[in-house]
Amino acid sequence: MKKKQRPIVATLAKPIPLTKRTAKLLRDEGHAWNHVLRYEWIYLLMFAIAAVVFIFFWQPLPPQTLGIAVGREGTSDGMYGEKLVSFFAEHGVKLNLTYTEGGKQPILAMQREDSIQSALVLGGLHKKHELDYVWSLGSSQYEPLWLFYRGDAYLGDEPIFHFVKTGLAIGQPNSGSNTIVRQILATRRDDVGGTVHLIEDAYLKSVDALLAGDINALVTVDGIDSPIIKRLLADPNIKIANFPFAPAYVKYLPQLDLVSIPRGSFTISPTYPATDINMVATSLTLVVQNDLHPALQLLFLMAIDHLGDSRDQFFAKPDEFPSYKDSNIPLAPLAKHYLANGAPHSVQYFPFWAASLFDRVWFFILGSLAVLYPLYRFIPNYRKTLSQLKVNDAFDMLHAIQLRFAQAQSQEEFDLIMEDFLQLQRGIEEWIPRLSIPAYYSLLRPIENIKKVAIERQSFLKA
Repeated sequence: MKKKQRPIVATLAKPIPLTKRTAKLLRDEGHAWNHVLRYEWIYLLMFAIAAVVFIFFWQPLPPQTLGIAVGREGTSDGMYGEKLVSFFAEHGVKLNLTYTEGGKQPILAMQREDSIQSALVLGGLHKKHELDYVWSLGSSQYEPLWLFYRGDAYLGDEPIFHFVKTGLAIGQPNSGSNTIVRQILATRRDDVGGTVHLIEDAYLKSVDALLAGDINALVTVDGIDSPIIKRLLADPNIKIANFPFAPAYVKYLPQLDLVSIPRGSFTISPTYPATDINMVATSLTLVVQNDLHPALQLLFLMAIDHLGDSRDQFFAKPDEFPSYKDSNIPLAPLAKHYLANGAPHSVQYFPFWAASLFDRVWFFILGSLAVLYPLYRFIPNYRKTLSQLKVNDAFDMLHAIQLRFAQAQSQEEFDLIMEDFLQLQRGIEEWIPRLSIPAYYSLLRPIENIKKVAIERQSFLKA
């Protein structure tokens, strides 16, 4: 008995599998987008140009290398620069360190070298509007003004005015210590210029001279963690001067802050220092070129925030740094937002450059979504819209051919019209079924009508 064959036509009782439906949908959508690429490429080109312009202006990817200028190697700010280098390395960015003589030299190095885009500077060294081409990212730590001296303990109110009469090393011109000492001297109304003996030698030279007994006193601006400061503190013949007028100096010079070393802070037995020591301090400020990539600005802010939490908080209050201390240097907009709100939440989940990009463009992303979401809702219907446009075009073309057949006056004219008709049929067979099956079948009736008109006209022409 002959085996009964299964029908080759699909039955509606068994639905088409989802995988086949999906595959067909993808093929049909691909066909529709192929049409876009072939015939609507101008709009895609405009979109690509807009994307390139967006990338150019928003700079999504930061450079992987930059430079920073700091003070002398072995000083507090030199050591701080080394910590920044390590932090940047952990995030895949190479920070090249350039040591200088300190003072205004880091800024001069930025001006001189294109490869240096950042610097550590002392607060109060630069006047307002002097550094309009750079931005401050905030201060990171205190740099006290130390006055070390030899001999009997000085118990007077103004140690600087006392020691300048016998010789006081204040560092090289434009250094932090030199600038602050001259500012303090300028607070005196009476003229002390004739009795001033200032020694403007290099920092390390003056330190060696003090330790050797060649000079009696020196002033320096350096952090308490500096090896040079620790070396001076360790010498029993060297004393630290107390500044009873330190609060008054801060009133006169607002770029300074009041700090102190409480009695017995270094050792309890013997008690060292024997009394509380009041001092003034400036701050170590991180400045960057105002066109530095925002992602690198964010990384700097993250670094000084991290180091501010982890360093020895001898002079600073808890969570005091980073902060905006030197108002003579304009604060970067990104730093203003960071100091007020902290790091973007996205840095917990994404690399710093991605978090920075998102933090800059989230508003535009939301605005774009407001436009793109309706378009996204429209995309699934794009194939149907395209098919309707194609069907409308096909109806117009078929109608025109039907009129041409009805008006044909010769066999040659009829053959040309038939050639156009067959070409249109091939186009309909190629485009319409993959866009919309119902639309394809709606075109079959007018095609059949045109064939009848063609047959009737050809019979007329042969008669």
